[in-house]
Amino acid sequence: MQSWILYSLLGTAIYVIVIFVDKYNLTQQIKDYRGMAMYSAIVGLISGSVLWLMTGRPILGFQDGLLVMITGMLSIFSASIYFYVIQKEDGSKVLFLLQLVPVFVLILSLLFLDEVITIKKLLGFALILIPSLLASSDGNKLKLSIDKNTILLMASTFLTAVSAVIFKFVVDAGSFSKVVAYESWGWAIGGLILFTVFPSVRKAFFTTTKSLKKIALAIVFGNEILFLGSKLLLFLAISLGSVYLVNVITGTQVLFGALFGVVLTLLVPKIFHEDISKNSIKNKLILGVITLVGLGLIY
Repeated sequence: MQSWILYSLLGTAIYVIVIFVDKYNLTQQIKDYRGMAMYSAIVGLISGSVLWLMTGRPILGFQDGLLVMITGMLSIFSASIYFYVIQKEDGSKVLFLLQLVPVFVLILSLLFLDEVITIKKLLGFALILIPSLLASSDGNKLKLSIDKNTILLMASTFLTAVSAVIFKFVVDAGSFSKVVAYESWGWAIGGLILFTVFPSVRKAFFTTTKSLKKIALAIVFGNEILFLGSKLLLFLAISLGSVYLVNVITGTQVLFGALFGVVLTLLVPKIFHEDISKNSIKNKLILGVITLVGLGLIY
């Protein structure tokens, strides 16, 4: 197995864990989602500085440095929308909707990165795309569902896709180790923009930080560090492989999400309330099989 495939799968599995921990935080510990992005920004500032020192304090040209930091800014803006949606929706449903990322990445890659896509890969991509167009909210049937949260998550995934494509563009001209610190700093800059422009973000952040117990605050920051690890693995995979294929492989999120959702609901039903009815599980398995077939076709 090529290394970028392994990095993609590992980053995806960690990301699914992050989503369910986010769901826990935003339903059990934090009532106002608007302050959550600030914790991501703080971790971005610290991790970016550490990575910069660890990689020999690289200095990027103005254009490359600006573009990489923009990818981080777009990611924090995307995260701020995601935090709203994950507070309202089941984690597994969010994971299905996140499959829209490869759609936007494919379109952007065709337009700007000259990615080569064969008929076989395109068919595989289409089969992976199907789960993102189907909602399993009622557990009885598969249906297309487009509501407010779906539209918001589409906006979030589009920002994520733009971030991935810009990162790939810059990485082609440099090296992964040189640019990753700047991407993390972009998270901090994006967080500073949100903090400065939106009083509600400042209020939510200060209120949440004061009210949270130390253990809860540790879980929040710990989860942000896990997300950082997932992000670095996926960006490393992008730097080594095809930007849209890496994002297509993240379609395995639906499989990890379905499994974690069932296990967590059975173990801690007071916290997690995923639909684990027979029909719901069946639908998720169908979508998972479709995803696996699609993954098989792209290789």
